[in-house]
Amino acid sequence: MTVQQYNCPTCGAPLPVENRFSLQVICSYCGQSSRITPQGLDPSGEKALLADFPSILSIGATGMLRGTPFKVLGMLRFKYDGGFWDEWFLALDTGKKLWLQEDEGEFTAFEKEQLTSPVPPFEEMQVGSLVPVNGKQFFIMEKRRAVLAGGRGELTFVVTPHSAVGCVDGNAGGILMSIEYLPDEINLSWGAEVPLEELQVDAP
Repeated sequence: MTVQQYNCPTCGAPLPVENRFSLQVICSYCGQSSRITPQGLDPSGEKALLADFPSILSIGATGMLRGTPFKVLGMLRFKYDGGFWDEWFLALDTGKKLWLQEDEGEFTAFEKEQLTSPVPPFEEMQVGSLVPVNGKQFFIMEKRRAVLAGGRGELTFVVTPHSAVGCVDGNAGGILMSIEYLPDEINLSWGAEVPLEELQVDAP
């Protein structure tokens, strides 16, 4: 990957961007969110400095996921009444990008899929019901509200720290599925649990 080197407009820290499709980069040192533009970084986003919690992953970390080399490019943190979870943005050596959700030490790999038809509003989603999504019957197992606390590194879409998010999780034909209702878009992802023996992270 070709690395585009930037510096944080607020604190001057280095902000390398490796994915040419990234639209936003968040400084790990001061929490400043900046849009990536042809002219450089636009620091018009909000600031949200995240607390450090123990994790085997970090921005820039490399390793193997199910035998495929990867590098961590970014992350997002979501908070809810019962705690929080992190979502790590990974670039695989195959060229594929995916998200690795970390929740209380357990990992789930999610791959985003474009919605081909509208889905019901978050308020209409009911646990225990079936909803057609992209030609499949989505069985809703969990529904919760959360707050996007902030992030680090680069992202392929623009987020606003402290914004409200609706999350609906379930499965379709035995495959995990997640729908995130963000302020400006709705994201659909398919996933599978990742046993710890299938995730190896290189020593820093």
